Amino acid sequence: MGDEEGAVSHRGLSALAQGCLELEYIAIYVSDITNASLESIGTYSKNLCDFRLVLLDREERITDLPLDNGVRALLRGCEKLRRFALYLRPGGLTDVGLGYIGRYSPNVRWMLLGYVGGSDTGLLEFSKGCPSLQKLEMRGYKASSKSGRDLIAMARPFWNIELIPARRVVTTNQLGETVLLEHPAHILAYYSLAGPRTDFPDTVIPLDPVL
Repeated sequence: MGDEEGAVSHRGLSALAQGCLELEYIAIYVSDITNASLESIGTYSKNLCDFRLVLLDREERITDLPLDNGVRALLRGCEKLRRFALYLRPGGLTDVGLGYIGRYSPNVRWMLLGYVGGSDTGLLEFSKGCPSLQKLEMRGYKASSKSGRDLIAMARPFWNIELIPARRVVTTNQLGETVLLEHPAHILAYYSLAGPRTDFPDTVIPLDPVL
């Protein structure tokens, strides 16, 4: 398939993995993706320390979703990973796949996830793993409660959790037209010896397991 503006397909990702065996860092926008292409990364990119992938919404149909098995193979094969970003589309990863991320990311310290999992079940399974995680950002999360109290089970010592619930914002575009923007729920979790911050804007709900 033809690709524009530097985006690649699943075939390009597989070819990259097989041809560049010493890669330590990959940041890539893909127009299409398969489990097999992620498995190639896990098979050939043994020195990878930083992996970042964004699945664009350019194609109406993606060849192979969900990516549960591919993500599992990538994480199991790339044992040196310290930074991991996976920004997909709805349906890109199930709760099972989100659980795989927790289970097979023992050394990852920084993580950005977008539109992964389908419920709190996957998120809580994910939170049982990732023992080295210092900062987590999740976007497009489908919370079952607007207060975020169902996320308290994620809490760890010195671990701050902040929830920005999904919201709609009415704004004006460059043509002067009134448009409605959808902002999905957003979770930010991070370690801090100083404790929770106090300068929250109104859109942020701090989650304190002590309360």
